[in-house]
Amino acid sequence: MPSRFQRVALPCLALALVIPSVEAFGKDKHVHGAVTFNVAVEGNVLSLEIDAPAINVLGFEKSPRNDDERQAVASVDAWLSAGRDIAGVPRAAGCRLQSVSYEAPKLGRGHADYRPRYAFRCDNPAALEWVELWALRRLKDVEKAEVNVISATMQRQDTLAPGSLRVSLK
Repeated sequence: MPSRFQRVALPCLALALVIPSVEAFGKDKHVHGAVTFNVAVEGNVLSLEIDAPAINVLGFEKSPRNDDERQAVASVDAWLSAGRDIAGVPRAAGCRLQSVSYEAPKLGRGHADYRPRYAFRCDNPAALEWVELWALRRLKDVEKAEVNVISATMQRQDTLAPGSLRVSLK
């Protein structure tokens, strides 16, 4: 029986090692309107990382100044830390959320980015033909969504068309 470390920490470590960083793809670190999704399939683990400017997650990126902005921050923190409604995959893959790595960014006077990471354990990884990036439904004013996909058999970068959520994993 695998230890808790093997079940939780190892997929997160694999995500950190397998998925190239945004900088490795030559992208600016912080561009309003541009979000990046890193998707990796390794064995029976689907890993997903989101890199999005706070302005596209919250609608602002400074310290919250009123109750509405504080509520927006709390709502986003709850959503991203729960890992629900982040992504969808074919039901036949039998994937379930295994771990979430999320730390709220420090909102101040400068730029801030959200970078949550998720690992899903899949009973039938051969059925992982696509992933739908449901998180895009909640993001604001996204002009460009880039998706970096890596698996044992391929590595690819896609740009999603506006309104599109589905990315092929084959």
